Order: sequence, then C-alpha cells, then structure tokens
Amino acid sequence: MKRHVHFVGSLPESLMSSPRQAMEWFLDHSGGQPLTALPCDLDPNWIIAYLRDLQTRTEVLDFNSSPDDYADYNHMPAGRIRPGVSLAPEHLTMGRIDKIDQIVAQFTALRRERPEFDGVKLQLSQPNSLDLSLFALAGAATADGLPILKALSHPGALITAVRHVPVFTEAILDEIATLSRTHGPMITWQVESPVALLALMKARMLAAPIARQLANVFTRLHRIGANSSLHLCYGDYRHTAMLQPRSLEPAVALLNALARQLRRHGTPLPMAHIPCAYGAEPAPLESQFYTPLQHLDPEWTLSAGVVAPKSLLDSMISLRLFERASSRPAHAVTTACGLGRCTPTGAEQAAATIAATAAFSDHWLPTVARDESNGFDAVPDRTRASRR
Repeated sequence: MKRHVHFVGSLPESLMSSPRQAMEWFLDHSGGQPLTALPCDLDPNWIIAYLRDLQTRTEVLDFNSSPDDYADYNHMPAGRIRPGVSLAPEHLTMGRIDKIDQIVAQFTALRRERPEFDGVKLQLSQPNSLDLSLFALAGAATADGLPILKALSHPGALITAVRHVPVFTEAILDEIATLSRTHGPMITWQVESPVALLALMKARMLAAPIARQLANVFTRLHRIGANSSLHLCYGDYRHTAMLQPRSLEPAVALLNALARQLRRHGTPLPMAHIPCAYGAEPAPLESQFYTPLQHLDPEWTLSAGVVAPKSLLDSMISLRLFERASSRPAHAVTTACGLGRCTPTGAEQAAATIAATAAFSDHWLPTVARDESNGFDAVPDRTRASRR
C-alpha cells in the first residue's frame, strides 16, 4: 500500500495570500506521494479570526477586551450572552459561504490545469462545535493546561458553554448544508477537536459524552451527504501544546468510544488523524507510547501524526512504532498539527519530511538493537541525542 501525504491545512500567513497560492503550495510539496485531499484553510491560527469576529457581534455577545487578548491559551477572553438574548445559529455562523465559493472556483480551475490530482477533494477545516462553544463562552476552561479548578471557579461560563454546544452545531451544519447543495461531493470537511482529546487526558470518564457529541456531528454530516475526516491534537496555538501526552491511550479510548457511537447510527467511520507529537516536541521514540494502539478498533483508517520536521530518521522510527502497535499500515502520514505556526522555511522542511516519511520502507532504517523487554526495536542512543 502506498501511504498518502496528509496536510492538516494551515500555512504561514505569508504563504496564504490567495487560496490559489496555498493550494499550489501543497501540490508542489507533496513529493510525488498521493494526497488525502487538497487543503485550503482560511486562518493560519485556527479559530482566532472567528473568535475576533464574534467580538464584533455586540448585539448578542459582550467581551471584556484586553490588549493581551489571544496572546496565548491563558488569554482567551470569554463572551457573555447579553441579558434577554437567546443565542440562535444565525448569531454564531462562521460566515464563510462567499469565501468558500471563491475557493471552490479556484480549486476547480486548478484541478483542470493539474490533471495529476484529478479526483482529489478540497479539504476545508471545520472546528468542532464543542471547541467553538468552549473557546467563545468559557475562556477559563481553555487556558494553558486545561485547569479544572480554574474552570470550575467560573461554573456559570462553563455550564453556559456546554449548554450552547447544540446551537453552535446548528450554525456550522447549516453552513455546510448550504455549501453541500452547491458543491456536493467536491469538498471534504476536516472536523477538528483538540478539546475532545485534551478532555480525556484530564478525565477518562468524559469519553462517552464527548464521543456522543462528535458522533452527532459526523452522523449529521453523513446524512447531508458531506464527506468528512477527524483531526485530533493537543493544541498548537503559538506552537505550544496545552497538555503533554504520556501515551496514545486517551486517543484510543476516544476513538473506540466514537466508533461504537457511529455504528449505532449507521455512520461510516471517517479517517482519523492521531497526533503523536505535541507543540514543539517531536513524537516519542519509545514503543510504550504507542502500545495502546494495539487495542484500537481495527476499522479506523489512520493518519499518523508522527512527523518530526527536523528529523526524517526520527519520523520513520516513530511511524514504524505506530504501525507495528496498530497492526496496520497508516493510510496517511503527517505532522501533529498544521503548519500555520511555522516559518515559510520551516513549513517547507516539514512538508519534505512528511513526503519522505510517507514513502518510507523498513529497509531504509539503520540497524538497531533489539529490546527484548518490549518486543520492539529500541532506538539507538545516537538517534535519541539527535532530537535534543
């Protein structure tokens, strides 16, 4: 099986002067490997532009502005719903229909000119409604490290955010339904939910309700005929993770719970991106980190977020550990998150490493010592040293 290159979507702002430029950049940096989709994100900083736009909707929301707003995860201001206002989907729309119409037009023209990627879908990012609601209405709950005590000290905001997740869901699905009627199967939507994975790292008991929420989104996307995939991460704003994973057990617990929910609804399992690196840290080279993948539902199609942009060797070792633990080849290979927080040079280096890792085969790796304690190949000390 030939692995695909999966680009999460974002690029440094200087490489996003137009949708055409961004899409051509990805095409030109795929290294000859097949693409899962051709992405075109609208915001190099994920949802920050959307949150800033919400601050202008003063008829329904009130934000206490500060010069430090959105400086990092510790400065995410929370909006308050104005007295007497009942939030409705039209208050929370992402307002992207005209922009996406323009992107689709440029994508269609590019596909005519570049027949080598005929049949590849346009990938658009769709932040999960749970994440949108928490970031918009409960800033304390999304601070660096997801501080539970700090969040619980403002229970009203947290309860308000959770209660309004369905309204955010309607807002995003109304927009996607409109675009699906116009552009049909040309688009695939990458549903992005760092909150889902991070919440399980804090409290495993949340697996069932979070899986239900995600399953509702994917099931409704499926019913309107929209293609989709799932992107998990540990947060990457300012290239800083909110939490540092000790293993892939939280991701496996979430995906197994989600698989059960999707089957109950008769919804196909989407491709799932599993992040192994986090923030500026590369994916671990210890087999124990990947061992929970042995228990992952076998029907998931996987995008392995193992690529360390500065080390092809480390990326290949991480991929081998990922594939051996999951007992299947990865459908695609990528970094843990998008490239929007990189420099242009860093983005080029990351793309080159993604493509080379996707083309990896075992015989490329140097001889390594056998670690009888865990049954996997142990990484040589010189390789570990190269990551520091």
